[in-house]
Amino acid sequence: MHISDGVLSPIVVGIGWAIAFPALAISVRRLRTDQVGTYGVVSAAFFAGSTIHVPVGPFSMHLVLSGIAGLLLGWGALTIVTVGLLLQALLIGFGGLTVLGVNISIMALPGAIMGMIGRHWIKLVSPKKRPWIGSPIGGGTILISAILLYVTLSTTNTALMPLAKLVFLGHIPIAIVEGVISFWLVHFLQKVKPSLLGVSL
Repeated sequence: MHISDGVLSPIVVGIGWAIAFPALAISVRRLRTDQVGTYGVVSAAFFAGSTIHVPVGPFSMHLVLSGIAGLLLGWGALTIVTVGLLLQALLIGFGGLTVLGVNISIMALPGAIMGMIGRHWIKLVSPKKRPWIGSPIGGGTILISAILLYVTLSTTNTALMPLAKLVFLGHIPIAIVEGVISFWLVHFLQKVKPSLLGVSL
């Protein structure tokens, strides 16, 4: 899902940064010192999940886990996923520095927003129903990111539309997988450490 440097027009790159900067500023201010350990684990999981990928032209398809990060960290997930995106660009060549703002807007921001929705939603239902909320949050975040990727590419160059469609379709099975992962993660966490989901037993 990462977009590489040189693919997008300067205008689209600028819009990406215009969205990412204020969102990231809000996220940084909401970070909590008592969750440093959780931040580290989630960031490592995000980084590791993206290393198993399938290249598709100038893009790649892989586990994103941004919805899961949002469920665990709320708005703070945006900062953590951004750190992962930066490290991926610097260390293993995923994405790029000039398009980092766009990749943040496509991957990190939907995860944070959907995660916040999920954390609120989970508080309103019984423990038995909570895993069924995790599933659409995890999978839905990937579909939203895939749609944003498609729109971003389409507005840059219509010649990229066939590839954009391919990438979108390729993320449907990834969304299903992440939905399943999110289901079982919520099921597990509400038994062992429900505070990570913002709820009690």
